[in-house]
Amino acid sequence: MSTNQPRPSKAQRREAARLKAKELREAEARRARRNTIARRSFIGAAGVVMAGGFGYLGYLAVKRNKTELPEAGKGLATKKANQDGVPKQVLEDGSWTYGEGDKLDTVTSSAPVLDIYFDYSCSHCAQFEGIHTQEINQLLSDKKITLVLHPSKILNQQWTSTVMNAMGVVLDEAPAQSLSFHGAAFEIFSQVLETKNQSLMSVDSLVAAATKVGVPNEVSAKFKAAIDSDKYKNWVKISDEAFSSRGLESTPTIFFKGEKADLKKLQTPTSLTELATGTTPTAQPTQQPAEQSTQQPAEQPAEQQGAEQQGEQG
Repeated sequence: MSTNQPRPSKAQRREAARLKAKELREAEARRARRNTIARRSFIGAAGVVMAGGFGYLGYLAVKRNKTELPEAGKGLATKKANQDGVPKQVLEDGSWTYGEGDKLDTVTSSAPVLDIYFDYSCSHCAQFEGIHTQEINQLLSDKKITLVLHPSKILNQQWTSTVMNAMGVVLDEAPAQSLSFHGAAFEIFSQVLETKNQSLMSVDSLVAAATKVGVPNEVSAKFKAAIDSDKYKNWVKISDEAFSSRGLESTPTIFFKGEKADLKKLQTPTSLTELATGTTPTAQPTQQPAEQSTQQPAEQPAEQQGAEQQGEQG
């Protein structure tokens, strides 16, 4: 059966074929774009999941490594600091302990804990040590307490770093003499306060004090190198961070059985014993110095202020 429509010319057939090919190419391009978008969306979602997974793993790692320190007076740090620039016996909050008599890095089981927060440049800390050193030694010998010493550099004085570098050497290499050397370092500062002779704050004075308490000469000979290189600066750092994180503001700060002690009630050579045993004070304090505060004029060294204003608020 014939039609009246004319047969397309060769040119028309070529144009129709060209248009059809164009439509096919465009359709294929649209399909490719859809596939690409879908693929990218899948990869993006997978990346978010992986990133989230890695982020969570990172969070867990940070949480595991984060130092969770007990509140002041509420228990010992649970781990050693275990890092360069910190004596090996020192805990993660910068403190170190004496128990079982006066043995370093021990605790006396079932005995109450005496926490002492101090700065080697604090005049009231030196006064506290002068009053109580013998008493603390006796309490340790009688196994009546565990002593925890918490150093800090809240007064930002170079003498504190100097002493802590020397003390770091003693803790690492002459641990048996460490508690005696701690007291001897405060004796030097007490002499400075009394004589107003700041030249006593020297490496030579620390070496002489170490010799006096039985630190071997080959150990004290290492003081100068440790001080010059600031070998134990990380110890100073973690001690200050712990002091700040616990919200403490002054030295000395004393905790006994988890309670902050009133310094005004600790002014006799037997007051710590009375506190530990619950006995009645044998004498009334004759002097009631305030705590050494962190609020101290920057232009006046703590040691000078202490020598000139001993017994006053820092």
